[in-house]
Amino acid sequence: MRLLVPTLIAMASMLPARAEKINVSAILYRDPQFKKDFVGSYGILSDVEPKVSAEEQALLSKVGELFEKSQFVAAEQEIVRFIKEIEAPTDPEKKPGDISAAMVFVLGNLYFSSDRTEEARRAFLEAIRRFPRFRRAHTNLGYLYISKNQIEDAVPIFQRAIELGETSPRVYGLLGYCYLQQKNALAAENAYRQAYLLDPKNRDWKVGLTQSLMQQEKLAEATSMLDTLIAENPDDRQLWLQQATALIGQEKKMEAAVNLEVLRLKGQASESELNLLGNLYMEQGEAQLALFAYLDAIEKAPKLDVTRALKSARILNDYGYPEKAEAFVEKISKIGTVSGKDLLDLDLVRVKIAQNSGDTAKTGTLLRDLFSRDPGNAEVLLELARHYDNLAKNESEEAKRTELLGEAKVHFKLAIEKEAVAYQANLGMGQLLVREKQYQEGLPFIEKSLVLKPGDKASLEQYLSRVRRAADRETQRKDREAAERAEQEAAGKKAPSK
Repeated sequence: MRLLVPTLIAMASMLPARAEKINVSAILYRDPQFKKDFVGSYGILSDVEPKVSAEEQALLSKVGELFEKSQFVAAEQEIVRFIKEIEAPTDPEKKPGDISAAMVFVLGNLYFSSDRTEEARRAFLEAIRRFPRFRRAHTNLGYLYISKNQIEDAVPIFQRAIELGETSPRVYGLLGYCYLQQKNALAAENAYRQAYLLDPKNRDWKVGLTQSLMQQEKLAEATSMLDTLIAENPDDRQLWLQQATALIGQEKKMEAAVNLEVLRLKGQASESELNLLGNLYMEQGEAQLALFAYLDAIEKAPKLDVTRALKSARILNDYGYPEKAEAFVEKISKIGTVSGKDLLDLDLVRVKIAQNSGDTAKTGTLLRDLFSRDPGNAEVLLELARHYDNLAKNESEEAKRTELLGEAKVHFKLAIEKEAVAYQANLGMGQLLVREKQYQEGLPFIEKSLVLKPGDKASLEQYLSRVRRAADRETQRKDREAAERAEQEAAGKKAPSK
């Protein structure tokens, strides 16, 4: 059975695939340049910066010094005092005036820095209203929206800032983050590339670029970026996992296994990752390595996940390693207390292992025990029917063979009533009857199995077609025989008596 690839893809999908949530405050305030830019100078770029009066310029210089000392409360008090004085002068000789958009912007920055985001938002919007081309007001408003995770609001604001000439890698990177959250991976890639070009040391932009490449399934490029990130951050398990996902997507499964082995050796691999490692080894025919990974997985689990562990045992068995599957099942049975449905499922796996090993005696013993414990279990009924059918195939003594076929038919009919195995049971019953050359009796079961079969039905349709032809020939033969008997009887009645 070679059905592992879908399993690998499904399990790979559990690995991280989304961009890390960006902590905007950390990005902004850990950057010394941002503090210098927080107030800035005005009037140099007249098309995107509002003009300020001489008084305002003097105040901004003073506020800048307070910012450098992180004295934000004192800076706010200075600005508020200045605004009040401009709008309502204490000197009766002075006329009330207007403050510039720059002062409103700086006040917004102060609100932003003290987490008064609603006041900051109003201040930035007011600064933009007063000076629509105010680039830094757009930029900082975008930062504010990102800090509140208001992605839809942030995008047009950042776009406008870039239209106004903003070239900061921070803005490009955060715009890339927004696009990534909106599932616009191509736009995210372009934005992150620009940020990475301008600031190649920033981890956030490299991670974001990798995520955008992954979303577009540009897996080779993503793998290359992850090489860089892993070299810089070798203890970051998420990066190893992300690269394993990319490698699996490129069918480089043993390379993906190397990544998972690294985490295993570091003691950082989880139960699900160790199971994935085991599956990768099975795909490559490395059963012993797979067994070690599966054993580590059940040791790693805080609580034994019997369903997952038995799935691994089935994989070992299905790939032709019943002895390793048996060793694994015995390990499972000794960890913790396995009871109830889990114990029944475990014994059903033992049945499969015994079947694969060709041990019919053990298969029968296990199935009869399971039937006594749960006579209505669909899978037990189906496996019992198959077991008796298989014994009948190899029985030379006619009386015994007839008895075994009878048992098989009884259990197939019971299993047919169980929705979970109705397809397999109808097919098994039909095949048994066809093998016994009872084509007309077998035909309805094959037809029913075709109705119930999931997925591709082509091979079953071909089989059904052959059975129908055989049933037709059987009907024609019986019709001929009936006609011949009728003729013989009619001829006997016409013969003269002596």
